[in-house]
Amino acid sequence: MQHVFHLPEEYSFEKVGIKGKNFPTKELTDKAKIAIIEVEDGHETKIREKECTFFYYILEGKGSFEIEDKTEECQKGDLVVIPNNTIFRYSGKMKLLLVTVPWWYPEQEETL
Repeated sequence: MQHVFHLPEEYSFEKVGIKGKNFPTKELTDKAKIAIIEVEDGHETKIREKECTFFYYILEGKGSFEIEDKTEECQKGDLVVIPNNTIFRYSGKMKLLLVTVPWWYPEQEETL
């Protein structure tokens, strides 16, 4: 069983101002999903993730998260926690490590 996962060369997804690479960890655990997210300007829409808590760790850059109509600034080294059922979006030029608990599926997300 594989325990070391290298950053994928190809992007797994690209949408509404973000692009990302998913680590293929599903065979090892389905309790959390891990991805690297890159954003140049920001996530262009507000979303509500119905089931997952999102943990964003800022690897590079700076920006802001609008969470339930409150804006908070963030920068390299910060951790942003978005509980499930929370409306949010983010902006700035950043590279983020995203951990979702439990495993994230597209149909769980509502675009507002």
